[in-house]
Amino acid sequence: RDLGIHSGMIGDSVIDHIERGVITNSHKGIDSGVTITGVLFGTQRLYRYAHENPAIRLCPTHYTHHLSTLARVKNLVSINSALEVDLTGQVNAEAIGTQHIGGVGGQVDFVRAAVQTGGVSIIAFGSTGRKGESKIVPHLSGPVTTARSDVDLIATEHGVAQLKGRSLRERVRALIKIAAPEHRDTLLQQAKAQWSDL
Repeated sequence: RDLGIHSGMIGDSVIDHIERGVITNSHKGIDSGVTITGVLFGTQRLYRYAHENPAIRLCPTHYTHHLSTLARVKNLVSINSALEVDLTGQVNAEAIGTQHIGGVGGQVDFVRAAVQTGGVSIIAFGSTGRKGESKIVPHLSGPVTTARSDVDLIATEHGVAQLKGRSLRERVRALIKIAAPEHRDTLLQQAKAQWSDL
């Protein structure tokens, strides 16, 4: 209840949460009562709802993503997604192999702001892809969007891996625990082949 939204992009689901009173923006510390976003990405329902609605404000990225702005948000919890995460905690949110899917966006800005201001940063995604492949992998197939040194929490439907301040061995084991069960043994074997002290 009484959650606040300060985001680079919002979709249709925000409307349901506002209407149910889940999102009120009453305790953010800035922009009280207003959902802040840089982009609307959804259906006509979202665009109609946002049109001339004083409870939703579109702002440029130099406001939505700037550390000085994000530092004023109380109890900042940044939630971002990933295409894949390697066993050390590096995050790829841009491409799978040669298939470019998205840009860097504001992931790094929000991840760093949350951690630097005493908040929480979460990278959340499903543990498997469309074909059942593991999204927790020994090596990324695309670029590093967020460095492992910046990553705080990684979450899948199988749990949460807290990586901040963890050793390599602890990171690998924590990430394997939240991988899809059918991939865990293979990931452990691959990790042991790469790092002998596991």
